Amino acid sequence: MKYINFNQLRSFHAVAETSSITKASKLLKISQPTITKQIQLLEEYYSISVINRHARGISLTELGKSLYEITSKIFDLEEEAIELFSSDLNINQGTLITGTSGAYFIIQLIKEFNLLHPGIELKIISDNSQNILDKIYKHEIDIGVIAKPYLKSFKSDIFSLPYLKQKIIIIVGKNHKLSNKNTISIKELNGLNLINREKGSETRRVFEESLLENNVKVNTIMEVTRTTMIRAVYENMGIGIISEPEFYDFKELKKIYISDVDVFTQAYIVCLKNKKNSNLIKAFLETTKKYTNYFA
Repeated sequence: MKYINFNQLRSFHAVAETSSITKASKLLKISQPTITKQIQLLEEYYSISVINRHARGISLTELGKSLYEITSKIFDLEEEAIELFSSDLNINQGTLITGTSGAYFIIQLIKEFNLLHPGIELKIISDNSQNILDKIYKHEIDIGVIAKPYLKSFKSDIFSLPYLKQKIIIIVGKNHKLSNKNTISIKELNGLNLINREKGSETRRVFEESLLENNVKVNTIMEVTRTTMIRAVYENMGIGIISEPEFYDFKELKKIYISDVDVFTQAYIVCLKNKKNSNLIKAFLETTKKYTNYFA
């Protein structure tokens, strides 16, 4: 009878999850040769191949993909057991890593959380929605605030709750020809130069979808991050797009509402289902309930 070596499975799972022996090494805090050896022993013991090794890196064999599904369940259950064993510990201790595509709209929530749980260190990582989702799966962050459409790509192991709806507005420099306007129809954007957001931005996706639905064509001259976009708009290089809560104290910029089309993003709070009952994440969700009244 053959037995399972969980150290070998853990090494394989980390490599499968990160698609990298280097990243798996950092995740498990063991050397790369040790991880490589563990996987080799696993393959030799069962006379199987679970990883393809090539010049570009590694990929999973068909058997490896099936094994990854199994190891995901195994280590999810392990985390649940750890949470069960530690359920009596003080929840007001530890570190919670939160990812958000816009730290501006969770500032007050963070303030409330810190007041209620002063012993918990809250680390905030800002990124676009797709990257946050990727980092949740890679266990680089614990909980995220991301945009709705990416829910469509979520697997059944993601827990999600609605958080905020945000209107998308146009911003221009004070010397731009539209700077005398407070509202604009979407058709009036036709032919204008656009400083667009980077790929993966939900603001970009929703705005481009609205343009397409209304047969409006703009000239995208740049695809940049939010910070660079704002700077380019300052320099009157074109119009920019931003969610309204992001627009604050920009003295040299003018915000313009789209009058005839409701363009908005819907944010969700998300985490892995097997982690939603962990003490730290549960504390964050409970704070959110008190602060927003979104969760009854």
